[in-house]
Amino acid sequence: MAQSSTAHLSEEQLEKYLLQQVSEPAAAAVEEHLLVCEHCQTQLEELESFTKTFRAVAPVLAREDAQTEPSGLIAWLRQQLRNPFPALAFGAAAALVFFMAPMAWQSGSVSGPAVTIELQAVRAATVPQAPEGRPLIFRIDLSGLSPAATYRAELAKDDGETVLTRAVNPTAAVAPVEVAEGLPAGRYWLRLYGPDHAEPIREFGFTVQ
Repeated sequence: MAQSSTAHLSEEQLEKYLLQQVSEPAAAAVEEHLLVCEHCQTQLEELESFTKTFRAVAPVLAREDAQTEPSGLIAWLRQQLRNPFPALAFGAAAALVFFMAPMAWQSGSVSGPAVTIELQAVRAATVPQAPEGRPLIFRIDLSGLSPAATYRAELAKDDGETVLTRAVNPTAAVAPVEVAEGLPAGRYWLRLYGPDHAEPIREFGFTVQ
């Protein structure tokens, strides 16, 4: 498959080269052309980017198929992605990442059973750690506090952004705080407020990784 230095490689040739579906002589010819052709280098980079994007969102598409019959935007995107590497598919891939990222967070990042994390009144020597993307149950030790029928829990990121606020009913001197949707990696603060307290009566820092 000899190539001149001026004629660009076809989309099919680049695709087969990227997927390692060409013979050694053909691959050598493609590589020789890529050394002198910036246009084909760019095309190959776009193909590689598209391939990585498609592989990343393929599991999400599979989950959506299993749950419901695709329609609207998702159906259109999937139709574009069925073609190996059309020019329109590059735009479809970008749109897919934009629209499917929230779905991946909601339905794909949370997996496995809930992880229970004990938060003791006496500060530990190490910062508690929680796994990323897993349902979490924080058990806040209430020893030493005045009894209350309900408390308020506030979960915030390290930059101060509040992730959730909810009422918590204590059980056996423990205030359980459930985060069923999981959390992305980062540092967080879990604060517990009494019914008549503007300031937290318990505060715990932890990391998710």
